[in-house]
Amino acid sequence: MTIKENEAIEILEEERSGSDAAEIVKRIMEREEVNQTMLAEKMGCARQNICQMLNRGSISMRYDSFYKAVRALGYEVIVRKNNT
Repeated sequence: MTIKENEAIEILEEERSGSDAAEIVKRIMEREEVNQTMLAEKMGCARQNICQMLNRGSISMRYDSFYKAVRALGYEVIVRKNNT
């Protein structure tokens, strides 16, 4: 198995899913060792905006905010049909 194949497997094992957008972003931040200030710089906004986004997230995080945060952290959003 090549290094790239191992990385792909690790990424698949670390896939995040769920309905709490703020929690998903927080877990990615933890994994990537990114704090709120660093994320704010990547997104081009104030740290206070990130703090508000993460604290209100599960009830009012807008999709565009979630998408921008995830992309700034180097991840992508994937939507799949639930087959259950």
